This record gives sequence, structure tokens and C-alpha cells, in this order.
Amino acid sequence: MMRQVVLLGVVLVLALPGTVQAQGRPDFSGRWTVSAKEPADYGGSGPSGDARNWGVPSTMIIRQTAGEITIESGQFGRESLRVVYKLDGSDTIWEAEGASQSGASAVVKWRTKARWEGDRLVLFTWNTALNQMRDIMSLSGGQLTIARATEQPGPSTNAQLTYTKGP
Repeated sequence: MMRQVVLLGVVLVLALPGTVQAQGRPDFSGRWTVSAKEPADYGGSGPSGDARNWGVPSTMIIRQTAGEITIESGQFGRESLRVVYKLDGSDTIWEAEGASQSGASAVVKWRTKARWEGDRLVLFTWNTALNQMRDIMSLSGGQLTIARATEQPGPSTNAQLTYTKGP
């Protein structure tokens, strides 16, 4: 009997940190609509409001499971784009039609990666056109906040984006 109690105690001690950590991770799933972005001139004149092809989507649909997060939006100057990030820290590499640095049509190779920092999710996105983006996502008071930093040919940008959940 004592051996069973000790074994149960060991199992609980080993399982508890994973349970506590999982409880601190928010679920970003839902349809989100941009409510604010800074700086005010972050956008542009191109598709989805950004001439630099790293657009601030006005609406995003996020699906999250234990293993991955999928973001569907008009980001990156596209009509609609679905980007998958694995939540185990591994890379996802995929190709899509896009534009080269000269603006010519080309197949662009994309690489995505995600990692948790407490209750915040950090998403990394790179492509072969030398563009890099880092989004730090957090939830507070029913709002999704994304701290975005981009590096690309031309000016780099930093923005604070706020989204509200919608129907």
C-alpha cells in the first residue's frame, strides 16, 4: 500500500508541471478583426493595405490545436493565405507563388517556426525574398495583441496590432 502511495505521488509530481504550463497557454482560436495598429502609417497602398507585402490583415481566422496553430488571412499581399506553425518548435517549410526582390513572379520558399514564452506565442516567418517577421501574440481582456517586427529589403517596421474577436 505504501509503495502505491509513493508511486502515485511521484506520478503527480512529474505530471503537475506539464499541467500548470498547459493551463498558462491561451487558445488564440477565432475570427479576429483589427481594431488598432501603430504606427499609423504602417500600411500602404498594396493588397491588404501594405505595399511592402507584409500586410496587416484586417481579418484573421486562427485555428489552434495542441500541435499547431493555423492563421488564415490576406497577409503578405495575397487575397488569402493559410500559414501553419508547429507548436513543438520545429520548422515548417513550404512554397508558394510570390514575387522576387525585383518584383518578378517567382516561387517563394517560406519557413515558419513557433515557440511559447510563458503565455505568449512567438511566431517567426521567413521567405527567400530576404523578408523576416516576428509576431509576439498575447491575449488580454478579450483582445489579441500582436507585437510585430519585420526586416526586409528597404525599411524595417515595428508595429503593435490589436484585434477583437468577432463572429
